[in-house]
Amino acid sequence: MKNVIDGIMFRGMVYNALNNIYNNEKRINSMNVFPVADGDTGTNMRLTLEHGYKKAKSNKHLGLYLKDLSAGMLLGARGNSGVILSQLFKGMAVALRSCGVANPREIKEALIRGYKTAYRAVINPTEGTILTVAREGIDNIKEQIRGSITINQMFALYLKEMKESQLRTPDLLPVLKDAGVLDSGAEGYIVIVEGMYKFLLGEKIENEFGEIKTENTQETGYFDENSTFEEGYCMEFLLQLMNSKNYKKTFRLDAFIETLKFLGNSLVVLQEGSIVKVHIHTLVPNEVMALSRQYGEYISFKLENMQLQHNEYIHEHPEKEVQTHKDFGVIAVVDGEGAENFFKEMNCHLVIQGGSTMNTSSEEFVNAIDAVNADHIVIFPNNSNIFEAANQAVKMANANNKVTIIPTRNILECYYALAMDLPDADYKTRIDALTQGSKDILSLSVSTAVKDFSSDSFNCKVGDKIGSIDEKMVLTGSSTLEVVKALLEKIDLDEKSGLIIFKGTSFVDSDEVEIREMIEDNYSLDVEFVQGDQHSYELLIGVI
Repeated sequence: MKNVIDGIMFRGMVYNALNNIYNNEKRINSMNVFPVADGDTGTNMRLTLEHGYKKAKSNKHLGLYLKDLSAGMLLGARGNSGVILSQLFKGMAVALRSCGVANPREIKEALIRGYKTAYRAVINPTEGTILTVAREGIDNIKEQIRGSITINQMFALYLKEMKESQLRTPDLLPVLKDAGVLDSGAEGYIVIVEGMYKFLLGEKIENEFGEIKTENTQETGYFDENSTFEEGYCMEFLLQLMNSKNYKKTFRLDAFIETLKFLGNSLVVLQEGSIVKVHIHTLVPNEVMALSRQYGEYISFKLENMQLQHNEYIHEHPEKEVQTHKDFGVIAVVDGEGAENFFKEMNCHLVIQGGSTMNTSSEEFVNAIDAVNADHIVIFPNNSNIFEAANQAVKMANANNKVTIIPTRNILECYYALAMDLPDADYKTRIDALTQGSKDILSLSVSTAVKDFSSDSFNCKVGDKIGSIDEKMVLTGSSTLEVVKALLEKIDLDEKSGLIIFKGTSFVDSDEVEIREMIEDNYSLDVEFVQGDQHSYELLIGVI
């Protein structure tokens, strides 16, 4: 038995890992620290890995398979845990990009590159999470990966060390210790690696959902003899430079790139020894081929009709068709049909359904950035667990110079940011006004506990009404009215003028009359109720 892994074997390991996280998804979700329903870690990590598996075609070359897997995971990443997972695999893909097969020492270096890539990608890395476990898992055993160690032995050591590291996470992250749980993101990653390891041992994991379908087929009905052709082709190839007299002997990467710039865009060119990797979008693939074949021959080659892909996407997402070009565009993530309608009326150019119960993926943000079609774009993620996916999407879309993410935690902050907008001002002034507006509203919420919870500062039972101030749980009650009244008594309302209240799907409309009367009897505040249809919060209350 060879002590190496190729692309076919790695694909089998990923499939086993995906089945393993399918089977453990609910258990991982239940490890969520807080009693309020939130973006579930197990679901986010499963969807991220599943998107990568579906997008990546089978390939014996390990580096090429990992490239496609990583690209799919980056686009499908959901929530902080999904983004970190995608970055772990991105680092592995970069480290092994030129490896047709990999031995234990090469895999060790890939795992090290993986956690370093993940740390760099997260704006505020937190210890006691999946990052710590991925780092300690390999750093603490790297000196043992030498000599005659087998791949199976290496994965066994890696898995054992990660589990021991996870046991230490509550000492690094007090919120875990308070809740009496281990980090759920770390658990998800351990489950994934465990599935990969079991494949190496010959243990095939089945799941209750049946075989996972890949996305390698292309529907051709969206492109025919009457179609326009403006999008061009996506070309990707590996070019082996040749020494034969039939080819140009002098290859200069900088000159090659400069010529390609005239033939297309979205250009990525890398050289590793005598192999050149090219990605380009072009209307003239024949000219790209003529240029490249002066120097060598293709190891692999892919040509895809982007017009067909564009037409198919517009057919399936008619509301996402590219908008008229504008100077300034606004994208907001909301949870609920009512909130979507409300923010469209507030001149959001594109509203994405997402939030606590289903975190928005990086791919959705990339598509939204393209669709808005503006010189300057502002994104309101409206959920702290969505910010990293938005940030990753901006990098993937090469849009750092035109996109600003204002890290709003909920739709209340987004609402007041938009209310403070200065449409006639310059771009920088508008961004400053929107950012300040997002900070000038006090956010209250009422939700229902989905699990028992106990910490030094807060306790609740399943079914209790929870009152929060600026995302911090502060009190419980038996009724919505009781909690709203208690929340308002906890804050200083002397200089406040009004309340805007978004009603969730669980809110009982008859309670509105009692809540309004209580506020009007006790405070000199204007009150506006809005149908938000959000799922996680019965009420979201903005104090302005």
